[in-house]
Amino acid sequence: MASASGEHEKRALMCPENVHQGMRLGPIFYVVTSEQIEKFAQATASSNPLFRDKQIAPPTMRLQDYALLIAKHFYGGSGGVHARHWNEFYAPLRAGQTIKSEGQIIKTERKRGKFYFELEYESRDAETGELLMRQAITSVLLVEGKFT
Repeated sequence: MASASGEHEKRALMCPENVHQGMRLGPIFYVVTSEQIEKFAQATASSNPLFRDKQIAPPTMRLQDYALLIAKHFYGGSGGVHARHWNEFYAPLRAGQTIKSEGQIIKTERKRGKFYFELEYESRDAETGELLMRQAITSVLLVEGKFT
């Protein structure tokens, strides 16, 4: 089992010098569970029977997978401030389904004295390869609680 410091050795410090256009992130894998679907539906006060009875995940349930992709590749820093986000949904995520998400930093820039990066990523059924969703997020990187 790797130590916490061993994990850091595999990941780069989250800072502008280490975030580069063209950098690939992932893949990450996870299984959608009935419990996740139920808890998300409760948290969002959804009574849609598709989510409760059919065990189809609400489309917005996995919109923060970008954080998992970033955490697999980077450590430290203060994360980022969400500046922009878009998504396209192709097929629902279902209970018991194994998902594979991976992406790429498609743009980095300094603008108005701040460091921005854009991560595009997609999620697919890990077994069939079916495209489920595509997303992109633009973030302003925070370092030590300040905009860089």
